[in-house]
Amino acid sequence: MKQFYITTLLLCGGLLSANAQTPEIGDKNAPVKLEDLVKEYKQEHSNNRTVNEVGGAVEEGENHHFDRWYWYWQQHTDENGYMVGPYQNYIEAINANRASSKTTADQSDWKFMGPTSSPSGYNGIGRINVIEFHPTNKNQYWIGSAGGGAWMTDNDGVSWTNMTEQLPVLGVSDIDYNPQNPRTMYLCPGDRDASDTYSVGVLKSTDGGITWNATGLVWNKTQNRLSNCLVINPADTNSLTLAASDGIHKSYDGGQTWTMMQGGHFKQVLYHPTDTNILYAPRYNNNRQIYRSTDGGKNWSVVSNFNNARRIQLAVTPQRPGIVKAVVCKSDNGLMGIYHSSNSGANGSFNLIYAPSGSNCNGNLITGNLSGNGCGKQGWYDLSIIINPQDSTEVYVGGVNTWGSNNGGVSWQLVTQWYGGLSGIKTVHADKHYHKYHPLVPGRLFECNDGGVYKTDAPQSTLWTDISNGLGITQFYRNAVTNAATYALAGSQDNGTKKLTGTTWTEETGGDGMNCEADPIDSNVFYTAIQNGELRRTINGGGSYTDISNNIPSNPSGAWITPYKINPNNNQHLVAGYKHVYYSQDRGNNWYSIQGSEITGGNALRVAISGSSPTAIYAIFPDSPKTVFVARNFVPGSTATFDTISVPYGGSISDILPHPTDSNRFWLTYSGYNSAQFVEYNNGVWTQNKTGLPNVPVRCVEFDSSRNVLYVGTDIAVYYNDTSTSNVWASFRKNMPNIEVTDLGINYTTDEIWAATYGRGLWSSVLQGSVKVIPPDTSDTTNSVAIIPYAEDVFVVAPNPNSGHFTVIVRDNIKSGEAVTVSMVDYTGKVVYSRTATISGNKSIEVATENVPVGVYIVEMSNDKAILGRNRVVIR
Repeated sequence: MKQFYITTLLLCGGLLSANAQTPEIGDKNAPVKLEDLVKEYKQEHSNNRTVNEVGGAVEEGENHHFDRWYWYWQQHTDENGYMVGPYQNYIEAINANRASSKTTADQSDWKFMGPTSSPSGYNGIGRINVIEFHPTNKNQYWIGSAGGGAWMTDNDGVSWTNMTEQLPVLGVSDIDYNPQNPRTMYLCPGDRDASDTYSVGVLKSTDGGITWNATGLVWNKTQNRLSNCLVINPADTNSLTLAASDGIHKSYDGGQTWTMMQGGHFKQVLYHPTDTNILYAPRYNNNRQIYRSTDGGKNWSVVSNFNNARRIQLAVTPQRPGIVKAVVCKSDNGLMGIYHSSNSGANGSFNLIYAPSGSNCNGNLITGNLSGNGCGKQGWYDLSIIINPQDSTEVYVGGVNTWGSNNGGVSWQLVTQWYGGLSGIKTVHADKHYHKYHPLVPGRLFECNDGGVYKTDAPQSTLWTDISNGLGITQFYRNAVTNAATYALAGSQDNGTKKLTGTTWTEETGGDGMNCEADPIDSNVFYTAIQNGELRRTINGGGSYTDISNNIPSNPSGAWITPYKINPNNNQHLVAGYKHVYYSQDRGNNWYSIQGSEITGGNALRVAISGSSPTAIYAIFPDSPKTVFVARNFVPGSTATFDTISVPYGGSISDILPHPTDSNRFWLTYSGYNSAQFVEYNNGVWTQNKTGLPNVPVRCVEFDSSRNVLYVGTDIAVYYNDTSTSNVWASFRKNMPNIEVTDLGINYTTDEIWAATYGRGLWSSVLQGSVKVIPPDTSDTTNSVAIIPYAEDVFVVAPNPNSGHFTVIVRDNIKSGEAVTVSMVDYTGKVVYSRTATISGNKSIEVATENVPVGVYIVEMSNDKAILGRNRVVIR
């Protein structure tokens, strides 16, 4: 067996989680209440503002990841406040897919709008947690993203295909090929880095990742655990070892059954390069120790303790198999030191070889400061160490930046920088989560960070290449469209606010991009935001920006996603929610508090302003979950008192939308499980309507006033309610993957609805009712075609999956002899195959594609009048 199977295929390299700086569930087996964890966290950490400016770039502060984590999990609890893992979404997605495949009323036609590229450097596409290489094909490898699933390239990163399309879109912490049979693969779902999603266990594929099934390790909705890192014994590929948040698990039968071997929270496990009896695993949480096994992972013992440490990450090399190096961050999240064992990690063999010095912690390799000076930072979130397999003296450590050593870790130099502050140093996106050398291309190093994936054959040069283009993994919080503009705005996690004009994406402002607003009259004016309420305005289409939140009295810090809106009656006027609700009559140059005092003591989660007369302003606050605050008969320039409307439903309100013509009528959506989901307030009367909605969080609401159709974005799809014909919610999800929809917007000029998703970028569709439905021609009884809004059960594809040759079998009332066009469309909307044919007597059409890459595609059947049907096909 070749050594590289052990050293590069069987270790989870440099991946770390934010959990050390977010409330820790660890190995708790009972259901956990969110607020209990938050209380524990706040006892240890002050709630500082999380935005720093460094050379014009936005740097994350100390509580950045806690705020993000808390925002996410506030929307994923049950009616009693217990955290609910992704298992519930899996079940609801399966049921929803079955139901939607039987309906023909859904007129949606979702298209992926991007982004799939960025200028690289400071900018990026989305966070990537892990990379895994095919053991024999150097051009094929996979990445696991934070919220957009797993993606595969078979041309060395030139293009990418999503390989978890049939699953609810999820975070991926680890991916592994069986080195003896690479068609067998394992996937660890969940987000090990930020805990945005927990895991359902371990998944397995036996067809090269085309389809995935559960192994014997399955966690239910209340077991909020993380499957962090899995390694395969190269000598016995049925022997699996998993590092998880509740301990180290072992399987000896390819994942059918599992046994807990060691309790505790473990983020990493790796093999000795040449001896599969020896494994290493650093423990996390209250015990910062290195564990070692000498019997293949059955028994474990502590070989090193690190007092006052927070995280440990390990690296080995086949060039000197007895070497183990550890990068350790201390409790303030800065670097404690680099440690070295030359005795295969034996008890007491780890010695300190490098540490920061002085009261300013000079030489802190994981800080954002390009000089390496300054204590603390975020070793709990981004920390990685790797040794060159061909040269044990060449070592790299990743934190915010990447540093390199040519003498085994005794001294270090900056290799890449997160923003362009130094000449001669390559700018690569911040926050390094994973480094790995290509096992089949000696010397080629890959890096996974918050912006994407990079590769280099010369790490200490400026020759770093971003190969993220083609990935659709951006995690958007909010989006904005307007009838006056030809563009869309969207604010993303880790990668700022982006603007789409036509088919071109541009980078607007940095940090975590939050709520954004587009002026409904002047397309050159729009607004962006950074976490915790830093608001920016441009009046020249993005040419320059002004910080308008500095003009707010006392310069307050807001919620993670601070809400603000343009007054639909006056495009010069803005309303913004902090602890006060503020109003501006001059596009943010000046602000005043509407009520003059804090509303509840907490920061507003949502604000809204009616488009009808008299004007009303609405606000939602988290510490008053059963109350809507409303300032009625509001006159701009004057103060007003916020009255309270008691809501007869419990749970967490996620959105509020006023009726466009009646300020005494509005809609609320609810996140969480077993919640009210959707309610209407109409002049004092409350009505709940959740009929047809899956039991998942509802995140946002939008209303098409031209057709009286309501839309909601949920954790798995978009749903609509045609209030003029029924009061039942129905699926609106054709061609959209199972994905968390965080925001919706309507452009009436183009008759489109836009959806921001948390992991699969920005999507758009025609509106329900905008597609003309042509009834069947009953006068022609010989060759008539019933033209209906397309459905997935009009035809089937067989076999499926296939190698590019398949049969389309029509099973609807489309007649033999009818001329139709069969097309294949990839996830970006590009047509990769098309042919026109006549339906044969046995109602089938043969399809034979050439040079279509492996992946998941939409097969579309149409005639000269309409789209007849769509279905998915998997090419492998």
